[in-house]
This record gives sequence, C-alpha cells and structure tokens, in this order.
Amino acid sequence: MDILRLDGAVKKRGNHFTLGPVDLRLAPGEILGVAGPGGAGKTTLLRLLWGFLRPDAGRVSVFGRTPHLEQVWVRTRAGYSGAPADLHGWMTGTGYLEFTAGFYPLWDWERARQLSRAFGLRLDRKVGALSRHDRAKLSLVAALTHRPLLLLLDEPVSGMARSARSEMLGLVRRIATEHQTCVVLSSRAPEHLAPIADGLLTLHRGRVIAHASAAPDRAARAKFREVTCVPKGDRTGGESRQPASERGADRWAGHTTGGPGVAGDRP
Repeated sequence: MDILRLDGAVKKRGNHFTLGPVDLRLAPGEILGVAGPGGAGKTTLLRLLWGFLRPDAGRVSVFGRTPHLEQVWVRTRAGYSGAPADLHGWMTGTGYLEFTAGFYPLWDWERARQLSRAFGLRLDRKVGALSRHDRAKLSLVAALTHRPLLLLLDEPVSGMARSARSEMLGLVRRIATEHQTCVVLSSRAPEHLAPIADGLLTLHRGRVIAHASAAPDRAARAKFREVTCVPKGDRTGGESRQPASERGADRWAGHTTGGPGVAGDRP
C-alpha cells in the first residue's frame, strides 16, 4: 500500500506562483528527496502532504486519506519537522517537547528521552543556545516520538557543516530502514539528498523538472541532477527529451544554503 500518493496535484499561491502538477507514489521505507532553489515550491509540497494546504486541482492522499480534510487522523500517524529557526528559542528542550506532546495522543516520553540521549541532546538548555545542528535534532525528536509512519522534513540540514549534515542524513536513513518509515525531505542542494534518497524530485518555480529513482551506487546517485526528463507541460507532438541542466536546473545546483529565507522556502 502506498503511504502517500499525488495525482496531478496543483496548488496556486496568489497570481504569481503555481506548484505542479505533481504525481507521486511512495511506499513504506522509501525516502524521497525534494530539491530546488528558494521559492521552488518545496515547502508548499510538504504543506500539502501535512494538510496545511488544500490542492486547487488533482488529488493528495496520505494513508489513503485526504490530509486537509482529516488532519487529526493523518497527523497522529505522521511527523513534520520545519526548519530549526522555527523553534521557540526561549524554551528549554524539555519545554519544547512538552509543548509538542500536547498535539500527539500517542506521544511516548520514554522514546523522547531515548532519542534525545542517542542524539546527544541537553534538554535542560535553552533552544536558542543550541547549535543549528542540535536544534535540527530536537525538531527531529519531536517529529519521531509518536512513531510516525511518514516523516516530512523541511530543509533539515540547511546551513550545517559537512560532518553534522552527514550525521543527520545518516540518522534519517537509519530511521527509514529500521522502522520502514516513509520520508520526504527537502534541500536546496540535490547533492545533499543523493546519498540517502531512493528518489529525487526536482522543482523549479513550481514546476517538476525532474523525477528520478536512485541509482544503485553512490557515484551514480551524485549525478541525479543530470537525469533526463520531460515536464508534462512541454510534451507536444513528438516527445523530445532534454537533460534537466539544459532546462535551468544547473542555475542553482551549486547554491549554498544558510542565507536569507532558510527557515523555509516561500512559497
């Protein structure tokens, strides 16, 4: 059974931005990377899956349910982690988890403590005093404590040093493998996602410019951005195929994260 499915999903934000159409299917244990520059639509896609937004066309299904109509049912079985900058800096780590626990009937405090110890977190410290890496870990603990079947991560490694990024991505891969958790995570840099993703969806100004499955070896995965693709809107008459880089994806492939707007792309 698919954990999530999108059939021609479209979301408009005002008169100047449209995400989609997007077609997706993800099974338990699969990791989907969503790549694109700021404003590509990564956060909009995650919010459609979480039920924050409703599609203007097409269909979004999570666990066979409609997220924006059955938010409570979906969210008791899914976890969402926004950018670390979204956390409340004046709270302690424990205070932040206590705040989050109120939203989840199946919250497991023993699991929260186990995860915090495994991640090396000091829950007595103020969130604002934590490093970006530790804030991301705290957000991940909050998203995992109720044992979700689907995990949505919005730019979880943005602005991290290479070692911290590798550690965080390793944690995500282990969670997906050991618990068969379906994961959707976004990044502005596709090379950050390629080492762990089973597939990569590339967005640019709301359009899907590439959707590829991972190659079996890591060297080939690093070439995700070179995948050949044809956006649906470009299929006219005889079907022509172009590398994604020729469609503008290479303009941002080397873009570094951590600058303005890192708390989530808008739209």
